[in-house]
Amino acid sequence: MASLFERQFQNQRPLQGARVGIREELSDLIANVDAKDTPITSMAKRGSKPGNTTFRWQVDRHPDPSIELGVLDGADVDPTSPATNPAFKQYTLGYREEVENNIHMFRRAVHVSNLTQDILNIAGVKDELSRQLSKATIDLKRSMEMTFTSDILPAIDDGATPYRTRCLTAWIKNDLLGASTNVQAKYGSQNQSIRPVGENFRTPASSIVGTNESVDQLGENTVQDLMTSVYEQTGQFKNHEAVVGTALKRQFTNLVYTKSEPSLTSRIQNNRDANSDSIKVSVDYFEGDFGKLALIPTQFLHAGVNPYRIEDTGAGSTGASYTATGRYAVYDGVTAAGNLVWLKDATTNKYERVAVGTANAVPARFATEAEAKVYVNLHANNAKTKGFIIPWDMLEIRYGGNIAQVRELTENGGGPRRMMEAMAALVVQSPLTFGMLDYKAANSNGGLLS
Repeated sequence: MASLFERQFQNQRPLQGARVGIREELSDLIANVDAKDTPITSMAKRGSKPGNTTFRWQVDRHPDPSIELGVLDGADVDPTSPATNPAFKQYTLGYREEVENNIHMFRRAVHVSNLTQDILNIAGVKDELSRQLSKATIDLKRSMEMTFTSDILPAIDDGATPYRTRCLTAWIKNDLLGASTNVQAKYGSQNQSIRPVGENFRTPASSIVGTNESVDQLGENTVQDLMTSVYEQTGQFKNHEAVVGTALKRQFTNLVYTKSEPSLTSRIQNNRDANSDSIKVSVDYFEGDFGKLALIPTQFLHAGVNPYRIEDTGAGSTGASYTATGRYAVYDGVTAAGNLVWLKDATTNKYERVAVGTANAVPARFATEAEAKVYVNLHANNAKTKGFIIPWDMLEIRYGGNIAQVRELTENGGGPRRMMEAMAALVVQSPLTFGMLDYKAANSNGGLLS
């Protein structure tokens, strides 16, 4: 009697493990756990459409108060010479200024082949082109979030550099008094004199804390000093919100729950209910002398570092630039020529930055591309230590037309193409009212990531 078993359907074709004639069961479910929030672009006000590639608004402040010694009874004010008479004050000129910014363009393009769009039956996807556009929308918004928190300065389209908007870190850490041109050229030449912010309206240095410090140096007094500085600008006792990276959020929690050493004179004692079935180890608010600070975590802050690129330098090659074993190098583009590179010492496991073209001995390169990407991600840890105190009524995003417009591109036989484009500009109505936590992450050597 003949018998037929499931195992007899074993397929001997190159696709091992398949069964002859048995259809593959593939669920129509596509799991995507990546649902990260973008709080800044979501919570900022939507401003009016810019009337031009460059647009302006006015900022104003009140004069500093002074001690008054009184006025004699019956004393007159001489109206004949208001320009020279100290009784007449000018509350406009000298206090009110114009501030400018530029538009910034964001673009994504997608292409789906004819076979992919019209023939393939893809599980969980009815229209692959629509799905690609949906993912491009999310990618565009996240890129806008990271860009708007960066230290990009405004730029004017000159055929080489496109229009750029002044972004949040550049609004707050305004270094106009420094060099007129950013010699490090993180994003190409950045001219500090384009769309400058007047000295009377820059964020005060006391509202920026943590510069060149590790995030674990955050303390209660530092936060109190920061909130005091913000209060001194606004004069308003109110609640604030801070968009913070994940490492900075954890450090706020550590202010309460970190165990103290026996040698310390002051300690924090935590009492918990022994009958409780849960332990709460979280700080979502910091309440100080000048208001309450709500902490909003995000994963899309910019690290304030140079854009990195990984280059395959060839396995074990020897060249004029450097002599080393390995394969991959990480270029950080610090100089205009982009000729500084990070390499790894295979013995000490430390990372060193060396100038390409020097005759000095250099450490080994990264053995694999994955290893090089790990190093780039280490620098991305800087973004986790940043934070911004944002008065939402002073922050807006101005969009040109629709927030994101989809255009159909010419289809030359290779399948449908679409382009998604957004024109937007960041408006910080008055940088005086903002604050920044500008900490850095520590590297594997115990130093700070640059």
